[in-house]
Amino acid sequence: MSTTAENTVVEASTTSAPVAATQTVATIVAPAKKDGGFSANPTAGELIEFQLTGLLVVFVVLGAITAISALMSWMLKTFLPSQYYGKSKK
Repeated sequence: MSTTAENTVVEASTTSAPVAATQTVATIVAPAKKDGGFSANPTAGELIEFQLTGLLVVFVVLGAITAISALMSWMLKTFLPSQYYGKSKK
């Protein structure tokens, strides 16, 4: 594997020295912060940014669902009012 300034990764393979059996992938990969990522101990600003980004995604999804529902309602009222209002066919 390679070593960079941002992250150090050690991987067990047939060509490298064996890794101790008690180590897991989480302990083999050294914690490091890359552009846009979290550090091992995130700051309050990073957590707030993460939460606000998640909230924005939720609002966008809920807004899209609302718009689709309103469009479907308008289409039913316009093209099939008997289905929208529940009137029986007689």
